[in-house]
Amino acid sequence: MFTIGICDDRPLCRQLLEAFIHLYEQEKGVLFDIYQFGSGEELLEELNKQGMILDLLFLDNSMKKLTGLETAKQIRQSDSMSTCSIVFVTSADDYHEFMQVQPLQVVCKPGTQERIATILDKVLSKKV
Repeated sequence: MFTIGICDDRPLCRQLLEAFIHLYEQEKGVLFDIYQFGSGEELLEELNKQGMILDLLFLDNSMKKLTGLETAKQIRQSDSMSTCSIVFVTSADDYHEFMQVQPLQVVCKPGTQERIATILDKVLSKKV
C-alpha cells in the first residue's frame, strides 16, 4: 500500500491535508496509509523506531524545534527513506533553500484540493 506522511506542528493543517487526500481516495477509488506527525523529531523517531518507509511526505518547514528542511536533510541521509517524495507545504517564501533536498514540489499553505490531487497523480504514476 502507498504510504503518506503529514508532518506539521499545527493539527488543523495536518487534518486539512488528510481531508484533501481522503477526497482524492474517494474520487479515484484508491486507498492510502496516512500517518500524521506533530514535529520533525516525532517523524524521525517513528521512522527509526518502526522502520517505517514513506512513499510521500507532506512537510511543513516552520516547526518549533527541528525545521522541515533539517528534517528533510536527515531523511535524505537515510538509506530506506532516500527515495521518499517530499512536498514542502509552507508559508515561507525562501523556496530556493528547499532545493538542496530535492523536493518533489513546494506548495504554499494551506494548499488546495487540486494541487494535492496533481501531486498524488504524479507520485502514483511513478509507482506503477
